[in-house]
Amino acid sequence: MTPNQQSQFGSTTTNDMQFQEQDTQDTLESAKRQLNDVLEGVSDRAREYGRYADETVQQNPWMAVGIGFGVGVVMGALLMMAARR
Repeated sequence: MTPNQQSQFGSTTTNDMQFQEQDTQDTLESAKRQLNDVLEGVSDRAREYGRYADETVQQNPWMAVGIGFGVGVVMGALLMMAARR
């Protein structure tokens, strides 16, 4: 029996393989679309947060400097404690 001949169960191995390939292709395309949608949403949110941060810093520049300095001091202290261990 060749791969294109019909078996006693009424299906061919070539047709089964083509169906599986098409099903795999459809699943892959669906996953790509979902991933693109998620990445687009994340990108949009990141742009919004960036705009918000920019507006906040422009409205309160000295507060931003103070927060940056405070974060730097805290990070430095944590690094020094980690280095001592």
